[in-house]
Amino acid sequence: MNLKQVKITTALVVLFVLSGSAFLTSDALAAGATPDWNRDQDTLEGALGLHYGKLGGHGLAFRVPIRWYLYFQAAGGIWHTQDRKRHNVGAEVHYILRQDTRTRIFLAGGMAYFYDKEKLGGGGDNWRQDSNYNVGLGVGLEFLKGRRWSAQVELDFVHDGGSENITIAPQAGIYYYW
Repeated sequence: MNLKQVKITTALVVLFVLSGSAFLTSDALAAGATPDWNRDQDTLEGALGLHYGKLGGHGLAFRVPIRWYLYFQAAGGIWHTQDRKRHNVGAEVHYILRQDTRTRIFLAGGMAYFYDKEKLGGGGDNWRQDSNYNVGLGVGLEFLKGRRWSAQVELDFVHDGGSENITIAPQAGIYYYW
């Protein structure tokens, strides 16, 4: 990934988190409730949301607890057109280091598979295919922004299987807990 791609990805992640944060904050004010991860009567266990990252995958995300301090997350997406076929799937484990009423700090480890097949110009049936696995570790923050909504950001060290480089990559997500 070159510097221009890193800047574009970082800008998209920041825009994604800020737009989601504004939406989620207005949800919290409308509900009139104080957000709290530690409610005894409502433990906010599983979640469904959107995730974007090189380690955890891009697309729809599903999160379930293994223990109160350990979560498993799977995310992925499929984007197919006539001339391009892309899909990915990622899995992460989050170990909560600290949790107060509205903030979680966690360690993350995971891997993702990315596939991209693009039809080349020239009128023939020529395709360019690229696939790779990414693995890595990082640290993240998750903010409870309403009674059930949260926004997450991560910074991960990722071994990119396509380039064989280790890079620092941001990730972001928005989740609804039930």
